[in-house]
Amino acid sequence: MNVSISQSSWYGQKAWVLESETIRTIVVPDVGAKLVSLIDTRTQLEWLAGPGEHPFKKVPYGANFIDQDMSGWDEMFPTIVACDYPAPGENSGTPLPDHGEVWPLSWTIEPSRPGALRLSVEGKALRYRLTRTLMFSAADTMQMHYELENPGWERMPYIWAAHPQFICIDGAEIILPPQVKEVCNTIPAEWGWGDPETRFNWPKALSVDGRQVSIDRTGPASRNQARKFFVLPEISVSWAGLIRQNTKDWLRLDWDPDLVPYLGVWVDEGAINNESVVALEPTTGYYDNLAVAWHKKQVTIIEPGECRSWTISVRLGSGDLPFQTEDQTI
Repeated sequence: MNVSISQSSWYGQKAWVLESETIRTIVVPDVGAKLVSLIDTRTQLEWLAGPGEHPFKKVPYGANFIDQDMSGWDEMFPTIVACDYPAPGENSGTPLPDHGEVWPLSWTIEPSRPGALRLSVEGKALRYRLTRTLMFSAADTMQMHYELENPGWERMPYIWAAHPQFICIDGAEIILPPQVKEVCNTIPAEWGWGDPETRFNWPKALSVDGRQVSIDRTGPASRNQARKFFVLPEISVSWAGLIRQNTKDWLRLDWDPDLVPYLGVWVDEGAINNESVVALEPTTGYYDNLAVAWHKKQVTIIEPGECRSWTISVRLGSGDLPFQTEDQTI
């Protein structure tokens, strides 16, 4: 397998390009190590949303997430919803910013083996070191390997979540494992999906106003609406997929549910982004607010001196599907 790594630029920011025979991704270290592009070079299909109404640039620590460019794949850590750090100890009550603190920080390029791109960042509000290594396990499969170190003397609960904004301009179908029969709304009622904890059947559900809706399908940005569901915490899932309806291009994320036990799905049909996007979000907490996850006791904890690691695999393709749908099993 041929893999190349080269330097480039992205809207004036220094960038790195990692490429196999079939996947090309671009990373901007100084903007949260954001993946700004993920292209299947066989079809030249770009999977990640580009900059929206805001220009692509570095934003200050603690900025609101929607004040940035709303593009690409960001890392969420140690929370998504802004909250005060909930655990006892010296950091109790420390404010944690919107969508966590690592997405606007500069990450450092680290030495790595050939064909891999390794970057790290150190916490500001809390003591930790988070490292992500990009590599290819196959020409059509990129692996994102994470390592988290706790150099402090107190145990630390945390939420890590992937936050890729996959383009669904022409409509897409979200594929979840067949054991998923229900999902749970986790955003406030004003978004139109009832109070948090309201459950809906998957993939077809009755909306709060009694309409039958296919919540696994995306619509145009003109709908100006959004939804955020979590797979129920007692249901173990290890993968999720997305199919572009017109072209039948697909992607699939895989992970170890013992290490990453929860899954959120964010669908934005023009409510915040200027185009329809889906974020498949494997995560270590249930749900987006670290304080809520802590009180629910559905959060991951790293002990003093411990190092934890986990991996997300990203596979791209078209045509034959590597997962089950209503119409097809492969």
